Amino acid sequence: MIDFITQEQYPRLLAEALPNVKCLPCLLCEPVCPTKAIKVTFNKTREDFGPLRSGIKGKIVVDAEKCNLCGRCAKFCKAFLLLDKGEKEKDPRNLVPYEQLLVDEELCDYCGLCVSLCPEEAIKVEGEPLEVLQGEKEFKGKIEIDQDLCIGCGRCALVCPYEAMEIKKPFQGEILLVEKNLARCDPLGCQACFNVCPAKCWYVDERGKAAPVKEQCIFCGACEKACPVSAIKVERSDVRHTEIKETAWAEEWKQAISAIKTGERLRPDVSGAVSPPEIERSPLPAPEKPKIDPELLRLVNEALSPLEALLRKPKVRQIFEREPAEEASRKIVERLHKDEAKRAAADDTIGSSEGAA
Repeated sequence: MIDFITQEQYPRLLAEALPNVKCLPCLLCEPVCPTKAIKVTFNKTREDFGPLRSGIKGKIVVDAEKCNLCGRCAKFCKAFLLLDKGEKEKDPRNLVPYEQLLVDEELCDYCGLCVSLCPEEAIKVEGEPLEVLQGEKEFKGKIEIDQDLCIGCGRCALVCPYEAMEIKKPFQGEILLVEKNLARCDPLGCQACFNVCPAKCWYVDERGKAAPVKEQCIFCGACEKACPVSAIKVERSDVRHTEIKETAWAEEWKQAISAIKTGERLRPDVSGAVSPPEIERSPLPAPEKPKIDPELLRLVNEALSPLEALLRKPKVRQIFEREPAEEASRKIVERLHKDEAKRAAADDTIGSSEGAA
């Protein structure tokens, strides 16, 4: 099976997120990526320097004013705990994925290794420092971005406190809300734009209406197509794509890419098309009404009459509707025999009463 996206002769959209020299890295961009295209790893943890030392007394303080919840300390040492925001608290206007940084001093031996890896100098430790050679102390991270998954939304760049990510969007344009139709927008009951957006950039504004964070929008137009009240309009001014090779279909590719911006597509010339001749079909004769044998019909109705009464019972209807066909047939036949036995017993009782009288 050919993957046409990987073939150089076919153009494709370009969307990229590239870290620059300012990247530490930290843990802010990975959880906010809507397509899971970012993976961050680190070379060492506190456990690489040996187990916790016992009997060490000290003090550790994190300055909440300086801390930007980058998470490097939490990735290094189990004594730090980052509290994730709940799903309801996540908002594209505030992309920081964590709510708070906590310190569990029962898991801390005040080694002081966390102090140097904090980019904001927000951690202070008092105690007995752990003696480590300078070369071994270096804490490095690695960030990998799967460009096949990246959609160029820019959420990673917006959450980064160090301007360490360069973004290239697949489209340039504008997203607008149609005010006259926005009155019918019900984001709590509908959420079509929320569900279809690949960048997860929609939120409910102060008016109780759906609104996008425009900096995160990739202008794909999915929300415009999904909105049931036509309250969204997406306009594209440019498209980033790979080179269009001079192939047999080059002109068609150019027209297709132009249609992404203009919304207008050239209609194919069908003036030379030839239609097949109409095929004359003789009308079919009217179906004959089947002949009904009155005696046979009487016998069928007579055989079905006990079953009709049985099928009116709710429990039997449940068996008929919910059980597999063979099991339902077996159970219904058993009930039919029981009803027949009850009727025969009742008839015997009535006959005995009349004889005694």
